[in-house]
Amino acid sequence: MSGFTRESLIDIARHYYPAGFPIEEDDYRQPLLAHQRTPEHERWRSSWRKALEWESWDNLLAAGQSVFSWGDIRDATQAWHSACRRCCACVKELLPEGVEVITRVSAAVSVLAPLYVTYTTTRTRKLGARAGSPLLTFVPSGKELSHVRELSSLIERELGYRPFPLEFAEVVIPGLRVGYLNRMEPPTLLEALFSDDLANLP
Repeated sequence: MSGFTRESLIDIARHYYPAGFPIEEDDYRQPLLAHQRTPEHERWRSSWRKALEWESWDNLLAAGQSVFSWGDIRDATQAWHSACRRCCACVKELLPEGVEVITRVSAAVSVLAPLYVTYTTTRTRKLGARAGSPLLTFVPSGKELSHVRELSSLIERELGYRPFPLEFAEVVIPGLRVGYLNRMEPPTLLEALFSDDLANLP
């Protein structure tokens, strides 16, 4: 268990994102949108600046090269586009009739709280064709389960972070303005503390 409660996670989100500032009221004639001129947004930006200098992140990736002998672990962070740093390792399997299955064992590490979430994405394609959309799961099975456990152990050892309690992933925070979510619907805790698009790995 992470030791975080539903209420404490909501408090963390409210510390980094302002309430109000609905998207339909944005004034793009201004150099900064109204929500970007708040103390909450400045705290979010400060957390990102610190996260981009994490020595422990470089140590994690270096240690992962020996842990993941079956595939290279790489940085998949899209800085400033969400609230997490990400890494992944890729497994490719060739099936009969030229079908390739690409599985990424991934982790998102929040830049706002000492929490991480692991997951896998799977894409299937026939050789020479475009791959389909990735299928994401937080509950892998088979050999991917052992790979996810390896990645979890690596994060906990190198960063000291704990797993995000997935039972709170879909908790909605009404009125909160998460700047990178370009929509009117309120964010969930998973979206606010990590990302709304974990499957999109660069």
